[in-house]
Amino acid sequence: MKMSGFLSVLLVTSATLLFTAKGQSNYDMLREVEKKYVDMVIKYANDNVKFGHKQLNKEHLNFERLAKSVIKPQEVQINLFLKATSCPKATQGSEHKHRSDCTFIKNRPFINCVVCNKDFTRTNAFIDCFRHQDVKTRDDIRNTGCISSNRKPGEASSLAITKTDDLQAGCFGCH
Repeated sequence: MKMSGFLSVLLVTSATLLFTAKGQSNYDMLREVEKKYVDMVIKYANDNVKFGHKQLNKEHLNFERLAKSVIKPQEVQINLFLKATSCPKATQGSEHKHRSDCTFIKNRPFINCVVCNKDFTRTNAFIDCFRHQDVKTRDDIRNTGCISSNRKPGEASSLAITKTDDLQAGCFGCH
C-alpha cells in the first residue's frame, strides 16, 4: 500500500513531536520539590560546568529524566539526567531553567547530575554534574559531597567516635 507524500510527512512530524513532547513532559510530571532541585541543577550545569564537548558548552542543557529521587524531611538526594537542546545557552543566569520549547539533540552525551541536601527548605545543596559515560570517576566525590551535605551540625562524623568500644588502646586522651 502506497502512502501519499503528505501522509508520510505528517506521520514523521507526529512521531517527532510525540518524542519531543514525551521528553519535555517528564519535567511536568515532577513534584514541586523535585522541580525546585531540578531547576537548581539546570542553572548550575548551564552556568558553571564545562563538559569537554565543544557544542555542549554553547547549548542549553535541559532536564531529560530522573534516575533516582529520595525526598525525606531530613534528606534530599536526586540523581537526574540533562541533555543538550536546540536552544542556545542563556545569557543571564535567571534564564537557566527548564525550557519546554527546546528540543533534545540526539548525538550529544547525557549529563548525569546529583543534588543532595540535608532538608528541602535549604538552598545551598551539593551539586555535581558530569558526562554520564565518565560518571564512575566521580563516585568518591559524590559520596563525600552528599554525606557532608546531609550531616547536621554536631552530628557524628568519621572524626567523632561516640562508643568507647571504638577507642584505640593507648591513644592520647583516651580513658
